Amino acid sequence: MSFFKKIFGKKDPIDELRLLYGRKDWASLLIVARGVDRSALDEDLCAEINTWESEAGDSLASINLEEGAWAHQSGNLLRAREDYQLALEQARSADLRQRAKQALAALEKGVRAKPALSAEEGPAGHAGCGTCQTAEAQDFADEAQDLDDEARMEVLLAALPAGLAERYSAAGDSLQQAWLAVQDGDDQQAMALLNKVPQEERGVLYLFERGTLQVRNGRLKQAQEDLRSALTIEPDFFHAFAALLDCMLASKRFDAVAALLKEQIAAKKFTGYCWARLAELHARRGETAAALAAGMQAVEEGINDAGLLTLCAQLLEASERFDEAEALLRRLPAGGCGGGAHPLLAEHWLRRGRELNRALESFKGALRQERDNPRWLLRIAQVYLGKGWRKEATEQIERLMQQGDLPEQIRAEVETVADQLQRQ
Repeated sequence: MSFFKKIFGKKDPIDELRLLYGRKDWASLLIVARGVDRSALDEDLCAEINTWESEAGDSLASINLEEGAWAHQSGNLLRAREDYQLALEQARSADLRQRAKQALAALEKGVRAKPALSAEEGPAGHAGCGTCQTAEAQDFADEAQDLDDEARMEVLLAALPAGLAERYSAAGDSLQQAWLAVQDGDDQQAMALLNKVPQEERGVLYLFERGTLQVRNGRLKQAQEDLRSALTIEPDFFHAFAALLDCMLASKRFDAVAALLKEQIAAKKFTGYCWARLAELHARRGETAAALAAGMQAVEEGINDAGLLTLCAQLLEASERFDEAEALLRRLPAGGCGGGAHPLLAEHWLRRGRELNRALESFKGALRQERDNPRWLLRIAQVYLGKGWRKEATEQIERLMQQGDLPEQIRAEVETVADQLQRQ
């Protein structure tokens, strides 16, 4: 056994995930979860891992929303855009995705609710790009607190599709006030205001808002009743349909979700979205062939969601359809802070031994975004090794060895690179 193997012990990945979840090490948790083979796990354990992933993604998204708000307030608009877009990519909950969209919309409209803080008031440091100032900052909803209700409505509605924005704009005052409270994250106040909406105004939007609020607060049975009622009134109301799916998944009604998705596809309703959700469901169950078939059908329908593209690319690569996988990964947005290509595309290049210079720039950019994430330091070391730069690769591996609690997947890869360096 090599010296490096003596350093690293082996851990069960599920135990590792529980440890990372307890430590709230969200970035590492997502790395480990991505490498877990779920085909041999029971449905309850898969659902638990999905819950951990969702909390991790939402926690990272919240951090990026805060950092984006600071950059926005400070006048660093390019940095703010990067943070908001990253938050949108990481967020799993509909609420956080909506907040990220609203923040981007406010940026586009030139809304800046507060002046930049002074150096004394500002942050000491940032876990992301080392050249950018960030700090604990209020999120977008707080940033809009100084605006009156009319201005807040204008900013928030700008993040919605035009047709939906018109409907909220035409809603009654009581429902609008409740909706503003929902956007602020004040669930108790929002529910109190919804209860005051007159009976004659309790239509589709009312049922949708109350249903999604019930989902957020764990009242899943009541939520399904509201969302189904909204769809009974208006079967083509996509947002209620998407919320109902999330509610059913939270209730672990996986077979019912699959049946509903296939029913909608057969009816040629929301087809691209339904194929994408079906791919996600098959992947969750370890049904890789079905997941790939559904995912590629969603792509053909025009769905370009980053999560779907990543899932399909992974499945294509596992099937040795490398060129098709790369073509999908090229659709992902380039990395921020000078990183060039998206890190997932760069990792694909690294595995194939191609485009190493471009991959290196991408990993360096990712490391500037996430300085505490050992994944990027490892990838840089692997590029150095691929280019034959043994000294530089050794330096990075030694830095990683000094970190006590590496995720299991990263630990195994570090061990592999270390052994390669020893053999050279």
